[in-house]
Amino acid sequence: MRKLIFIGSHLGYPMDKTPLGGGAMVGLNLARAWAAQGGLEVTALGAGALAPAAGVEYVRLGAGSGGPAPELVRFSEMEYARFCRAFEGETTRWLLDRAARFPAESTAVVVNDIAEAPDLDALSRAGYRPASLWHVDVADYFCRMYLGGVVSTPTAVGVYEGLAALGAGRVVPDVLRLVFDKQRRAVRRSARLIFPSRAMAEIVRRAYAGFFCADAAFDEKARVVPWGSWEEAKPPDAAAAAALRARYQIAERSLVLMTLSRLSPEKGVHLLLEALALSERRGDFAGQDVCLFICGAPAFMRGEAYARRVRLAARGLRQVRVFFPGYLGPDQKRAFFGLANIFISSSVHESYGLNAMEAMRAGLPVLALEHYGSRDWPQDGFARAVSPEKSGGAAQALGQGLREMTSDPRGLAALGRAAQAFAEERPFSVAAQTVANEAFLALLKVK
Repeated sequence: MRKLIFIGSHLGYPMDKTPLGGGAMVGLNLARAWAAQGGLEVTALGAGALAPAAGVEYVRLGAGSGGPAPELVRFSEMEYARFCRAFEGETTRWLLDRAARFPAESTAVVVNDIAEAPDLDALSRAGYRPASLWHVDVADYFCRMYLGGVVSTPTAVGVYEGLAALGAGRVVPDVLRLVFDKQRRAVRRSARLIFPSRAMAEIVRRAYAGFFCADAAFDEKARVVPWGSWEEAKPPDAAAAAALRARYQIAERSLVLMTLSRLSPEKGVHLLLEALALSERRGDFAGQDVCLFICGAPAFMRGEAYARRVRLAARGLRQVRVFFPGYLGPDQKRAFFGLANIFISSSVHESYGLNAMEAMRAGLPVLALEHYGSRDWPQDGFARAVSPEKSGGAAQALGQGLREMTSDPRGLAALGRAAQAFAEERPFSVAAQTVANEAFLALLKVK
């Protein structure tokens, strides 16, 4: 039986109530998909208290592994850095101590994220050839969200590597070493680099390939595997949607907008609210009842402060009614998907766009700011990605896109059916099988 070690700090948490984001949801569903495969022995290393799937050997590691699961969503940057180092050390030791049980030449190792990854240098020296899943390019995220995009990711990587070459890397705060050092190690030591979108793969190539390998060597490692949509997703719940309609006093002719994400700055909910304010001033919603549901909960660094900012901005709207239902479990999602007319993703940094794909699977047309994942969507109406650069800003782009999509209210249902067909043609099980295949194919190069 083939052996696969799956390492992800976000494993073991109840995703129906914990806002850990798309990478954690992908990890959970990968574990479930692999457990259902015949001939595959899966061992998962995570920090949460629950085994991710029946049939998976689950080992709980990381800070607090002897007590309650760490509350990752409440960590500050420094707390998260300390946790990442603890998880890195424990997972590395756990695997190296069991090398006889999990031989490097026949055991596939899949790492579900980069910052919390084990010591890939140490695993490489022991002969392991891991596959790393790039849910977030943290160097690119750092440049966009903390440096305001003033410094490009390749430039920031080049500056950091120059400092490291001069020996200054040791005095850099550990948070930055987690950003830059761990991505460097992932590029150098991973036998497979698995990206959910072509644009994300390209930015990592531009930032790292020139330092650590030729483009041909990077291409040999890199694979683009879009996650697709969950097959087990049930259709929208019409009865539950009707109950929500009564609860929020929404008429059949009302325009219902929905966004779903954790509340953090990169999700750009404030930009959506700015767009709606512009639409109100232009008179786009004259005589119409418009409702916006901002679904999700604060999570990770700066989440609570951002949630307060969003709620304050929502109070400034005069015509659009804004509601905050909080974090949605699977059944609640189905109800809100059944209520909404359009799903809006205002993220300024998104590697793929799982929530948008989930909305499409439920039959909703999608409006999104252009990001790495949305560039791979067909631009034929049902999933529209708008460019801030071409429209004078993010709020203007979203407002214009919304005006165009709502110009034919009766046509929204047809757009939703097209979106659903697109998502159904991209089942997550195909992505899960591809990742497992690539992880084992990487072992064939062991000499």
